[in-house]
Amino acid sequence: MLPELRGSTTLTAVRRAGISLLVIAIIGQLGWLAELVLHTHMSPLRTVTSALAVPGQPYSLVFRAAELLAGVALVLAVPPLLRIAPVHNSARATMVLLGMLGVLYLIRGIFPMECRVVAGGGCTPDPDPSLGGQLHIAASILVNVFCSAGPLALLLWWYGRWTIAPAVGVGIGTLAWLLLVLDDFVGPGEFAGLASRGQTIGASIVLAAGVAYLSRTGGDRTDRMA
Repeated sequence: MLPELRGSTTLTAVRRAGISLLVIAIIGQLGWLAELVLHTHMSPLRTVTSALAVPGQPYSLVFRAAELLAGVALVLAVPPLLRIAPVHNSARATMVLLGMLGVLYLIRGIFPMECRVVAGGGCTPDPDPSLGGQLHIAASILVNVFCSAGPLALLLWWYGRWTIAPAVGVGIGTLAWLLLVLDDFVGPGEFAGLASRGQTIGASIVLAAGVAYLSRTGGDRTDRMA
């Protein structure tokens, strides 16, 4: 069993709003999948997902909009999630992490990466970025941290079979970090794109588990109180 969502049937609309916003966030977070049908000239193996939104690149506005969508959805999801979450610090910390991740996505969307596409589909960062470029770099580093911290936070208060999804998220996130470490040995950026995409997949799995959590526990409680 999971910790119960608190509240009465009057919170059904709030719960649905939280679920809808998380689904929208997942769609935005996985917006890079559009590269499967759009010709971006960038290598999925070598180019991080945020590089798809570099100004001047094909379909950059599409990928930038996807990141902004994820950010807005995560930020807006925090109030309803806090309203229905179990009353303990671990649950509240998880919701705050989601909101902060959303803010980081917004920063990356507002201030896109500054880089130059090179042969082989890579993207060489500008050695002297503007303030916006520096904000993007800082936000990207923190996104890596938050995508790892989120699943760990869930493991502190989820239990039973529900721990499978956050455990998978931790595993994928760890693998992504190892790929970045491997980059230092085989050449800068050789696996950066793969690591970036793996990280967003892991984070999206965790968000999808959150949707299932809200649907299952909220639905059970509503049925009992009807």
